[in-house]
Amino acid sequence: MTETPQRLTPRDRGGEFPLPPGDYLLQLTSAMRTMRDTALDAQLRPHGLTASRYRVLGVLNQFGACTMSEMANFTAMDRTTLTRIADQLVVVGWVERKAAPKDRRQVLLELTGLGRNTYLAAVKIVFAYNKKILEDIPEEAHRATARVLKALVVNLAPNDHARDSIIHFSREALKPAKADKG
Repeated sequence: MTETPQRLTPRDRGGEFPLPPGDYLLQLTSAMRTMRDTALDAQLRPHGLTASRYRVLGVLNQFGACTMSEMANFTAMDRTTLTRIADQLVVVGWVERKAAPKDRRQVLLELTGLGRNTYLAAVKIVFAYNKKILEDIPEEAHRATARVLKALVVNLAPNDHARDSIIHFSREALKPAKADKG
């Protein structure tokens, strides 16, 4: 006789979801990221891109030359994955590696003209897909969801730089605060 496995996962006490709401939220965000990246990979493939490569090009387009640490913070990708992606982007001529002017040991990634053109073609695809998957969801729901996800980033980020890079998507947020003069 086959034994029925014991259910270890708690259910939503309100009966609305198959899991408690917080666990269900995280399950859905994980599934959503996977489904979106899979769909974008298929749409970006004719341009030689994946969703991850697109993210790297997007950061370089937004901020200019970046160190691997900055790139890791802005994309929330691990350095091993970023190194592999950077290698691929360098081989096709979309990104160059350069030594930082102040510290020759530090490597900067920089978008080439060809890389920028590739990114600009891809961004149209990504924005059109984003619009499609968000249609019929009111802007206030976008804002409320973004507030929840922002709070999750605060709780998940491994350090202040990673947190601020993702939340503010700005280099200014990474600069140390100036000491008060007084």
